[in-house]
Amino acid sequence: MNRLVFAAFVAVAVGWGPVAGVAGEKIPEPKSIWIAGVPNAVQVGNVVLSGQPSAEAIGLLKIQGYRTIVSARAAGELDWDEAAEAAKNGLTFISIPVPSPVTEITDEQVARLAEAMQKSKRPILLHCGSGNRIAGLWAVYLAEHEGVPVERALELGQKAGMRSVRAAVEKRLHSHR
Repeated sequence: MNRLVFAAFVAVAVGWGPVAGVAGEKIPEPKSIWIAGVPNAVQVGNVVLSGQPSAEAIGLLKIQGYRTIVSARAAGELDWDEAAEAAKNGLTFISIPVPSPVTEITDEQVARLAEAMQKSKRPILLHCGSGNRIAGLWAVYLAEHEGVPVERALELGQKAGMRSVRAAVEKRLHSHR
């Protein structure tokens, strides 16, 4: 019962606010938050970008109200079945593999994230191993699907955890102008 009370407190304390990334709405500033078992968590409205959640954290995410998990991890990066763990906990799981190191962000990856962002039930957790790849992919999504100016999308991506993938993101965004 204590876990349930704590999870409810976290969900209320975090607040889910307006849908982040819906055309015409201002994208909230990313802010670091703490979620048990979820490293590098950054909240942007009702979207959280992060590193890999633990298997135990997935059950807690459900209790906290999360509805969807989107993973940018490539096949073979985990030694456990995240999709099965999500399904066991009643969460929708979407895989958009972004292999590391990232040399490019593909049209397919961006289209799949756009579809997930538009169709998935919220709140939603977007993650990769550390938060770097998913934040970069999210920055491209913001620029290409939400009309966020390129420099602002890069700034938001960096605040959400984009680091070493930035060169690939800039290459794509500057070539798609």
